[in-house]
Amino acid sequence: MIAPVGRMGRTVMWPLARAARLARRLDNRGATLVEFGLVAPMLFLLLFCIIDLGFMLLTQALLDGAARDASRLIRTGQAEQSGTSAGCGPQSGSPISAFQACLCYDLSSIMSTSTCQASVLFEVNSYSSSNADFGNISFSPCTYNANATGFGTQCPFSSGQGTDIVAVQVSYPYQFIVPWVSACLTPGGNCWVGTGSQNGSATGTGFVTLFSTVVMKNEPFPQQSS
Repeated sequence: MIAPVGRMGRTVMWPLARAARLARRLDNRGATLVEFGLVAPMLFLLLFCIIDLGFMLLTQALLDGAARDASRLIRTGQAEQSGTSAGCGPQSGSPISAFQACLCYDLSSIMSTSTCQASVLFEVNSYSSSNADFGNISFSPCTYNANATGFGTQCPFSSGQGTDIVAVQVSYPYQFIVPWVSACLTPGGNCWVGTGSQNGSATGTGFVTLFSTVVMKNEPFPQQSS
């Protein structure tokens, strides 16, 4: 026969039981911290990769829009007009100045004007309207814009005349934020993806060149006298 536990016995056992429950709770918290420590690096890497690639896609979308807006100045003949306008409109100066000003205006949300002028390359080629099949349209690698000075090959800029076919290509070197993404997506990089893969010692070039191309036929605008 088990004797009933008296009031003093309950008083002694209650702190012990409470201490045991607290110890179990602390053990669970410690396990949670260890598990989070194991998962957190991959979680944060995934998060930063999403941000990095998302910003690259945003840059590509803005580059596409800027190329279209600037090309419209050529297509409608506005680049040949005199006058001043903020953003994408007739500008004082040469057609190439109007084209570049429109590009940099549309990209101002992600880069400064000076960065745009130094980093965003544009090539504009015009072809006779008799070449209606667009068969010989091509672009050549270049290293600096026609209104700038630099080393290598100058980018051509020929806006053409009314009814001419004009091909525009705009490029921008997007710099990756996360080195692992750069190692995976750029030339010369070693992308570490698990056991047996390369060790990730080379991060690649660190950037990928984004391109936007517009091919159009100019409207029959009158040629401006020089």
